[in-house]
Amino acid sequence: MSAPHYHVTATSANAKTGRILVTTSSAETCPPACPLRRTCYAKSGHLALHWAAVNRGERGTPWIGFLRTLADALAAKGEGATWRHNQAGDLPGAGDWIDAPALAAMVAVNADAKAHGFTYTHKPVTTADAGGDAALAAVNLAAVVAANAGGFTINLSANSLAHADALADVAQGRAPIVAVVPHDAPNRLTTPAGRRAIVCPAQTRDDVTCATCRLCARAERSVIVAFRAHGSGARHYATEGSAS
Repeated sequence: MSAPHYHVTATSANAKTGRILVTTSSAETCPPACPLRRTCYAKSGHLALHWAAVNRGERGTPWIGFLRTLADALAAKGEGATWRHNQAGDLPGAGDWIDAPALAAMVAVNADAKAHGFTYTHKPVTTADAGGDAALAAVNLAAVVAANAGGFTINLSANSLAHADALADVAQGRAPIVAVVPHDAPNRLTTPAGRRAIVCPAQTRDDVTCATCRLCARAERSVIVAFRAHGSGARHYATEGSAS
């Protein structure tokens, strides 16, 4: 495959997302900084088969074709549609870098469609996560902040509740935060710095999906959304915050 591929699923069959539009990006977009690369949930089940096909270039298109497909699919959904970018993969850009112009183009597609797109990223936005590269962290953070300001919600993905505090400190309210927590974490938690976190409602209630909840699509929320670890890496996490 000569270039990363990106796929649009107009209506997801995933029980957790509900019947919304979802996309998939090939694995080149996944940052080495992400500690979940080996235990990613997208590497198992039906999603793994689909992602493998996208990685091989058998499904989806390069970025420009993807933007056209996305625009057409969102137009067919109608104004106000909620959609999730990246059920697998990360923001455009190889490795740890965010391709800011490419991301801005997708934000514009979302705005033109008057849609409510949201996603998550493990691309590093702190100097520590970027291996000491302050310039990389600054470029990535600026791209995320601009996207959120432009109406496309990007959640910064934390590896723990303590890491969520670090991301919240650098985001300063300009981007929402999500965090991985142990598989047996309580529904409500507090980070070491005292920030509130709640477990994803789709993980605690059978009648809730991304389509009905939309909490992760709210860029200006203060609460951290916590995702209980599942799959092969579920038991690798230790609670760093407290129940509340």
